[in-house]
Amino acid sequence: MKTLCSAILLAGLLFFACPAAAFCAEYDGDQIILSWSEDNTHTQTITWHSEAKKEGYVQYSPKGQKLSAASQVKAQITEVGKQGYYRYEAVIKGLSGNTAYDYRIGDGENWSRTRNFRTAPPKASRQGKTEGSKRNEAFEFLYLGDVQYRQRTRDYPAWGKLVQDIRQRNPGIAFALTGGDMVNSSRKMKDWNLFLQAASPVFSYIPLMTIIGNHETSVKADYYMEMLALPENGPSGLEEEFYSFDYGSCHITVINTCFFLESRKTCEQDWETKLREINDWMQDDLESSNAEWHIIAMHHPAYGISDQDPIYEQIREEWEPIFEQGNVDLVFCGHQHLYMRTKKIGGITYIMGNSGKRRSTWYDGENAPDYSAALDAVSSNYQLVSVSSRELSVTSYDEEGQIIDKWTKKAERFSGLKAAAAGLLIMLLLLSGALLGLKKWKRR
Repeated sequence: MKTLCSAILLAGLLFFACPAAAFCAEYDGDQIILSWSEDNTHTQTITWHSEAKKEGYVQYSPKGQKLSAASQVKAQITEVGKQGYYRYEAVIKGLSGNTAYDYRIGDGENWSRTRNFRTAPPKASRQGKTEGSKRNEAFEFLYLGDVQYRQRTRDYPAWGKLVQDIRQRNPGIAFALTGGDMVNSSRKMKDWNLFLQAASPVFSYIPLMTIIGNHETSVKADYYMEMLALPENGPSGLEEEFYSFDYGSCHITVINTCFFLESRKTCEQDWETKLREINDWMQDDLESSNAEWHIIAMHHPAYGISDQDPIYEQIREEWEPIFEQGNVDLVFCGHQHLYMRTKKIGGITYIMGNSGKRRSTWYDGENAPDYSAALDAVSSNYQLVSVSSRELSVTSYDEEGQIIDKWTKKAERFSGLKAAAAGLLIMLLLLSGALLGLKKWKRR
C-alpha cells in the first residue's frame, strides 16, 4: 500500500510539472553530425535527421550560458534520394575562435538535449605565428580507415563502440577524418541510417570530415553529397568531392580517387579537361598554403599491398608528382582493409587504415611489398595524429587500444636550426682554438 501511494504521489508531481505530454516531448531529431562547410574558426555546421518534415533550428550559446531564440539558426532541409528521408543542415556563423559552445536542435517548440562543440584555433603559418600573433598550440585529430562491415547489424554497433572508446581514452581530439567506404551500398538507407546512428554519439561533439570511397559511389556519390556537409572550395563543379581546410599548423587536402573509376570517365563530360582542372586546383591549393604540415586524405592507395587496380597507377602518375612538389608530408588512405605504413617514398609517408570489420583479401601473410615499413592485417585499427609546429606524429592502435605502430617527423625548420646551431658551435670552437694558438705563438 505504501509503495502504491508513493507511485501515485510521483505521478501527480509529474502531471503538475508537465501537464501535457507534448510540452515535455524531446525533439525527434537524431543522427547529429558536426562538420565544417565554411571557416572552421568562426563557423560550425550541424546536420541531422528528422522523421517529420518540419522547420528545424539550432540554438547556441557560449558554454554554460542560456540557450534561447536570441541565438538561433534555421536549417535547410533536403530529401535524400526522394525516399522520405529528410536531412537538416544549419551553419552557425560569427563564432569566436578556440571557444566552446553549447547547442541544441529542435523544431521551435520541442528541443533535443544540449550538446557542445569547440571552434578551431586561428590559423598558424610555417613561421609558427597565428592570426593573433600567439604561438600555435599542439592538438590531436583522429583518422579512421574504412568502416565497411561484414554483417551490417552486428558491425555498425561495434564500430560505434570503438569510436566512443577512442573518445573516452582521448577526450581532447579536435576532429576526425574518415577514409571512405562508410557504407557498403551507396544508395541503401539501411546502411546510412546505421552508420550515422553509430557515429552520432561522438560526432555530435567533434567534427567529422569525410572522404568519398568507391562504396559511396554510384557513378557519382549522390546520396553522400546530399547526406553530408563539407567545404565547397574544390574545383568548379566538383565541390565537396575535393576540398581542403586548415587546423592550427596543419593543412589537409581531401581528394576523390573515385574520379578515376571507369564508370566516372564514361559519364563525365570532357573527363580529361576536368582532370586537368583538378590537378591545377590541387597544385594551387598546396602551393598557396603556408601551414607547417601538408596532409592528403584519399580512399584508394597510391602504394598498397596489391597493385592490381589501375587506379593505383593513375594516382601515382597524375597526383604523386603534385604531392611531392607541394611538400606533402603524409598521405592517409584506405580501401584494402588492413593497416600499412610505407617507408618514405619521394619524401612522403603513406598510411593505410581500416577501422571496420572487413579484412584484406590481397595479403597472404608473406607478400608485403618492399616499401612497407609496418603492417597489421588482423585488427580493426585507428590512428591518432599529434600535431605541433615542431613535430607531426601518428600513433596507430588496434581496437583494444594497444599500440601497433608509431611514426614521427620533425619540422624541417627546426632541423635546420639545429644544424645551424651545431655549425655555429663548431665555428666557435675553431675560433677559440685559433685564438689559443695565437696566444701561445705570441708567448714565444
